[in-house]
Amino acid sequence: MMKNTRCFDVGVIVLLTAAFGSVAGDLRAQGSTPAPLSKVTVSPDVAKRTLMKNVINADTARAIVDSCVEWTKAQGGNVSIAIFVVSPTGEIIDSHSMDGVLPIGAETGLLKAKTALYARSSSAAVAARFNNVDGRLIRLDLGKSEGLAYYFVGGGLPIVVEDNLIGAVGVGGGNADEQCAYQALTKVLGPQPPLAPAQPPAGAAPGRGGRQGPGGRGRGQPR
Repeated sequence: MMKNTRCFDVGVIVLLTAAFGSVAGDLRAQGSTPAPLSKVTVSPDVAKRTLMKNVINADTARAIVDSCVEWTKAQGGNVSIAIFVVSPTGEIIDSHSMDGVLPIGAETGLLKAKTALYARSSSAAVAARFNNVDGRLIRLDLGKSEGLAYYFVGGGLPIVVEDNLIGAVGVGGGNADEQCAYQALTKVLGPQPPLAPAQPPAGAAPGRGGRQGPGGRGRGQPR
């Protein structure tokens, strides 16, 4: 009788562990399947309390952060990133700084997220659109009164599900920041729109100083 009870207890533990793992893994198992809006935004109860429904929920934000960190570690090398996931109104939902991130990496990661939120576009696309010094100078202060930003470096992406903006993600400090964000969004939310083509730094002569890595940032350029 005691043996059967022990087997039953073990069976219950296994089932509970499997169920918990399934819930935790749901947000990481999208891959080629688009995530439904209802699954990645706040619950009806939260929406009733905050009067905002299409806001990325904390579980999804955490899954994006974790996926970006995992992708960075898988690339090898001594690379550290800071990642921020923000709501449609700019509040930080989740963030993480890996060991060794310099202060500039953390600051620019948040600026990239706010740029994607403000422009409803990737920060790399913003950099490509305003690709000369004069065009950027007159926009440097845009958005600041709203707590947003114009920062002309790749690594910030809007988070869009079923044609609804539910937040933005920004990555700083690495050498493939945009790819990190892109791979994380794809893993958690499913297929994403193509990234903007890499662009040379503002004012760079063709063929010189404009070499870009997969993160949309030239060597030696601001993070």
